[in-house]
Amino acid sequence: MCYFLLNKKPSSSNIQKNLIIGKWKMNSLREGKDSVSLFTGIMGMIDSNIFHYNYDFRKDGSILKLLKDSAQKDTSHYEWSKRNVLLWKEQGDSIGELLTIAKLSTDSMVLQTKDSATIYFKRTSR
Repeated sequence: MCYFLLNKKPSSSNIQKNLIIGKWKMNSLREGKDSVSLFTGIMGMIDSNIFHYNYDFRKDGSILKLLKDSAQKDTSHYEWSKRNVLLWKEQGDSIGELLTIAKLSTDSMVLQTKDSATIYFKRTSR
């Protein structure tokens, strides 16, 4: 009995999924072991504007990606696959990218990829 209690993995906290709804901006990015797939997948090719995009997460599972106040926008989709795991799919992507939600609060969100890249978002509005 004691062995089981000591070796049991701590359960991850249950996040409030509705906190993701709203507008976010990428605050910073820490590359992982092999972050090439991250940049060419969910974030697109790296450009000088990477930190100027706004991400609008909507209740219907869509993500609008806008560059500053531009009228042109890209649409992605997200869905919850597990308690703290988000599946992010770009348009035309049938597989998507699994992202672990390391933190989700009213003002910040931290996502981690399978290759340990970490993406930090800051809320801009609800």
